[in-house]
Amino acid sequence: MQLPAHPDRGPASTSADRGPASVLRAMTLGAHGLFVLLLAVGAARSVADEPNPAPALVLALLVLVWYLAGVRFARRSAVTGRPSYGRWWLAVLVAGWLGLAALSGNYVWVAFPLFFLCFHLLPTAGALASTAAVTAVAVAAALWHGEGNAVASIIGPIFGAAAAAGMAVVYQQLVRDGRQRRQLYDELARAHRDLLGAQDELATLQREAGAVAERARLARDIHDTLAQGFSSILLLARAGQRDPEPVAVLARIADTAQDNLAEARRVVGALTPSALEEASLGPALGRLVAQLREHTGVTAELVVDGHAVALPMEFDVALLRVAQSALANVRSHSRAAHVRVTLTYTPDEVRLDVVDDGAGFDPGAAAGPHSYGLRAMRDRLDSLGGSLVVESAPGDGTALAATLPVPVPS
Repeated sequence: MQLPAHPDRGPASTSADRGPASVLRAMTLGAHGLFVLLLAVGAARSVADEPNPAPALVLALLVLVWYLAGVRFARRSAVTGRPSYGRWWLAVLVAGWLGLAALSGNYVWVAFPLFFLCFHLLPTAGALASTAAVTAVAVAAALWHGEGNAVASIIGPIFGAAAAAGMAVVYQQLVRDGRQRRQLYDELARAHRDLLGAQDELATLQREAGAVAERARLARDIHDTLAQGFSSILLLARAGQRDPEPVAVLARIADTAQDNLAEARRVVGALTPSALEEASLGPALGRLVAQLREHTGVTAELVVDGHAVALPMEFDVALLRVAQSALANVRSHSRAAHVRVTLTYTPDEVRLDVVDDGAGFDPGAAAGPHSYGLRAMRDRLDSLGGSLVVESAPGDGTALAATLPVPVPS
């Protein structure tokens, strides 16, 4: 059975207050037990000492029933938020005790649990005033009925009131601590739920970002390999229509298609480009330049400057893809006569320059045949901490510079 709710503090205790919960329950049960015990002792002494104890016994029984009914008042106070139920219950209980004290001095000591109830159910000022009034009535009733020593009749209720006040203060502090712990627990639980929700959202975003990145990778690789290969096949087929020896052209078309098929398989598996499987970046670029010369007749050369630096495979792949895309633009759009590819190694960076004397274009144009290829090059280099610079103008050729930092050995 729980004590009625304090008007300013809500329910007296909650099951979530794991630390002080057992202490609060023990104090509550102790207060209930003390009230019933003192009432029973008073009734027993009344039967033993008084010639007509019946009126006091009937009133004591009514007081006991009313006390037990306090559980209902406590629940209504907690549910409705109206502390007046608990105060009315206490007022009737005190009135019943006053009647018992007037009928018999054996019930004077029932005032002790009333002190505790006053501090629990009333504001501090009201509790002090009520406790002082109950103490005065207890002293007066003890002296009037002549119960025991006069000094004891005075000091006993006073010490009882002081002890009850101390117990009430401890009880209220435990209730406050328990409520604060409960509030902290609720806040932690909400924070934990929010964290789980954020983790789910983050996982979803990561999956979406991974899917976007994979689509971008496939788009770049398809543009740099398959699309450029098909463009080469188309140019070779058109050239074969004017070539007196179409067999040689068909052979070059077959070789290009075979290379494209191999690249397609590697793009799907995200494997190393075939050009880098058996050679380093320099020789792989040399083969690209040689294919450009062979297929188009453009004067193309490769220059390697500096001592080759061992780079991560993804760096070699990025530079090779940039070269493939740049040379494909030269093949398809520039109408250049000369192309120069320069691979420069320094201790801090590796740089790839592709310069042609073709028709050029406007790099600031929002659309055009160069737009996606340049964007794909830039995205590929940005993902590795590199950069891309393009200088061109209509009728003035094109210069492209791709730079990647040399990773510091760990």
